[in-house]
Order: sequence, then structure tokens, then C-alpha cells
Amino acid sequence: MARQNRRGELLSAAIDAVRAKGYATMRVDDLAAAAGVTKGSFFHHFPNKEACAREAVGYWSAQAEAVFGACGYRLAGSPAARVLAYVDFRIALLDGPVASYTCYAGTLLQEVHKTHPDLASACAASILDHAKTLESDLAQALGTASGEAPDLAVHIQAAIQGALIIAKAEGGSHGARASLGHLRRYLELRMENQSHDQ
Repeated sequence: MARQNRRGELLSAAIDAVRAKGYATMRVDDLAAAAGVTKGSFFHHFPNKEACAREAVGYWSAQAEAVFGACGYRLAGSPAARVLAYVDFRIALLDGPVASYTCYAGTLLQEVHKTHPDLASACAASILDHAKTLESDLAQALGTASGEAPDLAVHIQAAIQGALIIAKAEGGSHGARASLGHLRRYLELRMENQSHDQ
């Protein structure tokens, strides 16, 4: 159990380091210090920092799923209500220092998409797999005949990732909240129009 805890602490340290300063500046010495272990202990768990960062993508995804699963938006009474509650929850997460709510997978992917293909692939899978969790509700809210749900789910994630970049640019959440507010209004209108057409 202690070994698993140390590994988890190193993964958490990698996530924090990338969200705060980026992958290029992440040093094994700093990860070990943040996790309260020796450098040798780090290499007992991971052969290099890329392996640590790649495993941290899965760790991040599992943590995110636990958070999203516990937040309650999936209990909303209709598919459209669940989609809107999801966006509301994403807006609610935009609180505190920017590094505390930016997406680890998205931040990492922006930096390594050309230089570390395996790492980039893991990040892309994390983001796109999360998008898939919205597809069923979108399909029901929009009508399955349209076939739009997968593309719209990806569009929602693109808007969220873009909003997080704006938060980094501004050093705060004002623009990100406004952007996701526009996304919410678009989805609400889109789903209302679809319900009227059915």
C-alpha cells in the first residue's frame, strides 16, 4: 500500500507540475521532492519522466471520472438537462488559481503533440474518451437521426479546452466563464429547436 501511495504521489506531482509550468520544465528531482521520495525511488517506479507523465494521464482520467461521477449532473431529469448541467459544472470548476482547474491532458497535449507521440496519443484519448460520455445524452436530446452527437460532443470539449487557454491568457476565469456561458446558450437553443421540430 505504501508503494502504491508513493507512486500516486509521484503521479499527482507530475500533474501539478505540468498544470503549473509545463512538461519541458518538469524535472525528476522536483517530482521526487514534491512527492517526498528520493530520486532513486522515482526511478524505482518509472524509467523516465515521460513514462511518469504518460501514466499520469490515466491517473488524471480516473480522478476526473470520479469527480464528474460524484457531482450529480448525471442525475438531472432529462438528457437535455444533463447536457446543460454538465456545462454548468464545468463553469463551476473555474474557481481559484488557473493551474488548479486547467486540464492536465489538454495542457500536456498542446506542448507535446509533435515531440512525444505516445504521450500525445494518451492525452488525446483522455480528452476524446471524456467527450464520448456526452454522446448518449446529446443523441437523445437532439434526435438520433441527425447523427450529430459525436461531433457535437467533440465541439463541447474543444470549447472547454479553448476556454481554459483563455483563462491562462487572462490569468483568471472571466473570459472562460463567458465562453462557456455562450456554449451553454447555444446548446440550450439547439436542443430547444430540436424538441420543437420533433
